[in-house]
Amino acid sequence: MTHTQAEFREMPAGIANNTLRAVFAEAVAELLGTRRRVCVLVLIALLTGLVGPFGTDMHFLEVQRYLYWALIVFGTAIPVQLVFFSVERVSRRMNWSALVWVPIASVVAALPAMAVVNVIACAFGSCIGRAGMTELYLQCAVVILSIGTMVKLLSPREAIPIPAPSEPVLLHRLPGARRGQLIRLAAQDHYVEVITDQGRSLVAMRFKDAIEEAGQVGGAQVHRSHWVAREAVVARRTVSGKVVLELTDGSLVPIGRTFRRKASDAGVLF
Repeated sequence: MTHTQAEFREMPAGIANNTLRAVFAEAVAELLGTRRRVCVLVLIALLTGLVGPFGTDMHFLEVQRYLYWALIVFGTAIPVQLVFFSVERVSRRMNWSALVWVPIASVVAALPAMAVVNVIACAFGSCIGRAGMTELYLQCAVVILSIGTMVKLLSPREAIPIPAPSEPVLLHRLPGARRGQLIRLAAQDHYVEVITDQGRSLVAMRFKDAIEEAGQVGGAQVHRSHWVAREAVVARRTVSGKVVLELTDGSLVPIGRTFRRKASDAGVLF
């Protein structure tokens, strides 16, 4: 086991906790980070309170109806946002289009939304029994899918991906089955471990030479024993006081203090 592996052996639990907290914070910030988004939620709550959909116009008094829908809108917004945020993040790695991930997110998000709606309904004395759960789930899924599709259509279109540059020289040293998108390099004694999206390979060469041969791929050396591709970086995290990078293959790479400036200039840190 290398020094780096030993250093980070005890990190998974901390990383998981930090990741969950970071995802929650980013998702909530995206939902409530601007006045415009908060105003949109308030407007939806007011409109649904005014119209009284799904029979609420007959079941509740006017003041109760507005309060009910305000709780429904804001109570379901956060769990639905968390699901959409997480699924969209996965879709970027998997190269899914919005036509794929929005319906998937809607189907998943309908589950926590249904639970929240039922809790609020019970608080207002209108619990939904088991017989009505299927209908409630379908209603939630349709509403979420409709809103999610509308938001996606109104959002700016994603930039067209730039074609990848020609294959770096380093990949020609790998077995054919291991050649793919370069993720990172790791120095191991007299070898360099080359990690691509197709697997890992050990190559007998100097770490410095391996970095030079990977030059066609945008990236930077972030530690005396690690180089990472810019496109492979998913997130920057702090674990036990140490700054690490999370990559697309799930690995965690430490960042040396002396390499931070160069890594930042290369666009690896964000």
